[in-house]
Amino acid sequence: MTGLIIATHGEMAKAILEVSEVLMGEQEKVETIGFCLGDSLDILLDRLKKAFDKLADCEDILIAVDIKGGSPCNAATVMKTQHTNARLVTGVNIPLLLQFFEDRYNQLPLEESITNIMEVGQTAINEITLI
Repeated sequence: MTGLIIATHGEMAKAILEVSEVLMGEQEKVETIGFCLGDSLDILLDRLKKAFDKLADCEDILIAVDIKGGSPCNAATVMKTQHTNARLVTGVNIPLLLQFFEDRYNQLPLEESITNIMEVGQTAINEITLI
């Protein structure tokens, strides 16, 4: 099974997981990490290490972060260098998570799932106009 680490600024990671579970049911092998005001990079790296330790039995691990170049992304990049089974995507949102959980349920390889979630994540933002 592929594990998932959601790492964001503030409590966004926890919130979008909760919303996703309302829509798709409780998910296993998911860790959330919030980088909050006053936290140091060392604290963030420690939280990521603990998340990786909890998911040690997973074949692959997807790390989904909010902002490319932000502290969660930078810390996840460091951790990715230490874990060859980890992949990192930015721009996490609810449709991206829903696609990941569906792909994982259907036992798709992580490589294929990343292709799917990147497409869904990018096409999920739309302007609604009235005719």
